[in-house]
Amino acid sequence: MSVLHWHQQLAYKIAPKSGPMRVMETMLDANQALLNDLPEGSLRQPHWRAAGQRLAQASETGDDADIRAATDALLMAIEREGWMTRQAVAT
Repeated sequence: MSVLHWHQQLAYKIAPKSGPMRVMETMLDANQALLNDLPEGSLRQPHWRAAGQRLAQASETGDDADIRAATDALLMAIEREGWMTRQAVAT
């Protein structure tokens, strides 16, 4: 049986300024945000799929480098949506 590391902290806190996603501090927060906060169909988009894959990898390994890569991928996806600005930017 493998141990998953969902309760580990992300490399840094992510607090979107707009859009539907919650503030994320742990990998579990990020997982719940991907599953519950994104508009339907978003996970089919490459930037969200990549973030989800990196998060799943980090949850399995608990490795600091994997957690950093997952956190960076989440931030890049949120920035791509324009949610790190006060007003969401249409993409």
